[in-house]
Amino acid sequence: MEALTLERVYEDVKEIKQQLKRLNLMLEEDFELSEHAKKELAESRKMPRAEYVSQKEMEKEFLR
Repeated sequence: MEALTLERVYEDVKEIKQQLKRLNLMLEEDFELSEHAKKELAESRKMPRAEYVSQKEMEKEFLR
C-alpha cells in the first residue's frame, strides 16, 4: 500500500476539485428535451394510473 503523504493527499484533493468543476459545468448546461421526448412525455402523462406497472410486476419480469 502506498505511504500516505501530504503530497499525495494534496494531489488527490486537486483531482477531486477538477472533477467537481467538470460536474458543475455539466449541471449548469441548459439542456432541452427533443420534440420526440416531449411528445412521449405528454402521452405518458395522459395514461391512467390503473395502467401503470407495479414494482413487483417489473421484478417478476426482470429478476427471474
